[in-house]
Amino acid sequence: MADTSVPSQLLAAIKGRKFTAVSRLFAPDVRFEAWTSAGHWLAGDPHTASRIIEVWFSPGSGSIVTWSNETAGARGAATLEFEITWKAPPDDQPRVLRQVYMLTVKGEKIIAARVYCPGLHTEFPDVDLEKQRRQKGLAAAVPKAPASARVAARA
Repeated sequence: MADTSVPSQLLAAIKGRKFTAVSRLFAPDVRFEAWTSAGHWLAGDPHTASRIIEVWFSPGSGSIVTWSNETAGARGAATLEFEITWKAPPDDQPRVLRQVYMLTVKGEKIIAARVYCPGLHTEFPDVDLEKQRRQKGLAAAVPKAPASARVAARA
């Protein structure tokens, strides 16, 4: 039996890049708020909310959900957490996005959504943390051992 909860339907629509289906999950007067590294996003209607979600996943293709979790609570409260990857042109660079949706569902419609996303992750360069700390004056002072300890360490 397929899971037909609203959060599961939302995840399936996002994964399938079916943003019209995303729009149909929102109530006509939805309160949609999202916080991402690009700013604070607001919508008061299904079309705008789904358009915002579409922007996050454009361009690219081949969405794969690498992890997801959903919960349901009292009075229509629900959460959807997921990590999704896809490839973006021009060089099919992998993109990774982790999002948390805190939803209020009434009937089969999302009446409120708060979305939290730390931002898009692509390739992570190697970072020399010690060098960064030294350049910014954040290097921890290394305590000097007393002379007696230094002699004992040689023995």
